[in-house]
Amino acid sequence: MNDTFRASMRWLHTWTGVTAGWIIFLIFFNGSIAYFRNEITVWMKPEITAGFDPATSLSGAESFLKAHAPDAASWTINLPDHRNPVAQVSWSLKHKPGEASEQDDDNRHSRAGQQAFIAADGLPVMTRATEGGDYFLQFHYALHYLPQFLGLCLVMLVGIGLMVALTTGIIIHRRIFAQFFTFRPRNGAGSWLDAHTVFAVLPLPFHIMITYTGVTIGAFFLMPWGIIANYAHPQIWSSEVRALWTPPLPTGQAATLVQLSSVLKKSELLWHVGHAHLIHVTNPMDTSATIEIERQPFNPIENTVGDSLFFNGVTGALVHASSTRNSAAFAGFMVFGLHQAQFASPALRAILFLCGSMGTCMTATGLLLWTTKRRRKLLDPDYNGRGFRLVDTLNVGVIAGYPAATAAYFWANRLLPVSLASRAETEVLCEFSFWGLLLVWTFFRSRHRVWFEICSVAAFLFLALPILNALTAPRGTFAHLMTGDTLYIWFDIIFLIIGILFAAAAFYRVQSLGPYSTGKYGSQSNVSECRRR
Repeated sequence: MNDTFRASMRWLHTWTGVTAGWIIFLIFFNGSIAYFRNEITVWMKPEITAGFDPATSLSGAESFLKAHAPDAASWTINLPDHRNPVAQVSWSLKHKPGEASEQDDDNRHSRAGQQAFIAADGLPVMTRATEGGDYFLQFHYALHYLPQFLGLCLVMLVGIGLMVALTTGIIIHRRIFAQFFTFRPRNGAGSWLDAHTVFAVLPLPFHIMITYTGVTIGAFFLMPWGIIANYAHPQIWSSEVRALWTPPLPTGQAATLVQLSSVLKKSELLWHVGHAHLIHVTNPMDTSATIEIERQPFNPIENTVGDSLFFNGVTGALVHASSTRNSAAFAGFMVFGLHQAQFASPALRAILFLCGSMGTCMTATGLLLWTTKRRRKLLDPDYNGRGFRLVDTLNVGVIAGYPAATAAYFWANRLLPVSLASRAETEVLCEFSFWGLLLVWTFFRSRHRVWFEICSVAAFLFLALPILNALTAPRGTFAHLMTGDTLYIWFDIIFLIIGILFAAAAFYRVQSLGPYSTGKYGSQSNVSECRRR
């Protein structure tokens, strides 16, 4: 294969990056955005007003559920916080005789027959249907439109490829930290190598942590045989790991539910630190009613007792506290906590977003470095450039095209009619349709023109988003300037920054990405330009 160990590692690093690079780019891109998925969801529901009041929202949610779902099998209330100013309530319907009952405790919070949102004034608020920031999270770990199990397995395999690429990258760069301080502007492949090294080395601990934890989380999907061999059903294993407590079955006798606010106060007194983020009521308005209070994650490495507290729904007495997890479960939850960073403060979440963005740039510069190094081989008449053309075309369609399609996703959120059926799915369909058009466009344009064109499209879409928001949303640009709505201010700033970056890339025509000719690959004008360079 290769004469030396480092040469073998360089070969493995190169081809792992090329074969999996575009999926790695998409995983990094969507995963970085997913750190702010709650904020994105709020932005994509402009009917939600700024400010939150947990006590008033909880009271309004309790009144709403008693009026609209007194006979439901369960209630779920997601309490508001600084990331989500409304309380989200949902309820699941009782099963009719002869229907199979749902026993999957892992999905009990999503078994919603109906749902509604309660604002800070305690009143219901109607919001547009949208996947919001959850789209980016789902794309990050399952590639969205693929069947979920197939998407999960593919992402896990690509994650293993990323671990290989990181390991071999450290091996082949013996002077990696010295090269970190090297900068060679306008040096073709040297410039892309320097940028690739910076984006890889600066957040290297983050890259190692996020890749390792991501692959570890997916180990259950790639290697489920241990669970299959020891448990009759995966739900039994999940319940045992999470130390779940099963509430009593309904008795059919009516009873008055204790006030949820009083149970919430008891929970926070028992915890001493931390706040509740979810309330789950089983068998409401029944003598067997049980209230579960779940604490907001705040420490990824602390194995505490009572993250979930269970109370009698009639008397309000504590009946169960989740026990300390065993070592294996604790390690697993720590891995999940580090990867998802639900505990992170806004400042830490911003740092993680920047690290993820550098991972995205690391992948992009690596792919561009591959094409830059091989561009001159087009002058060789014996060189088969079909693989090169495919990589270079996909680089344009993914590195520039997918961010442009992401901007189109936000545009669709503002332009589609609020009453449109299947509106959330249509938003995502608009994004993928736009991305598909850009991918097709790249196959019929010269590299010089297509980089300029798609970067220009992305720049326009991002720069115009604050204007579109101001014209179409009640919680728009001018309104938030008057009220000091920091969420919308930050969104406008980020959109403008991204738009300016794409505008700069379009203005300078991304000089190191391709010969500036109007012909196709292999044309005489292309060869002449390569010779001049």
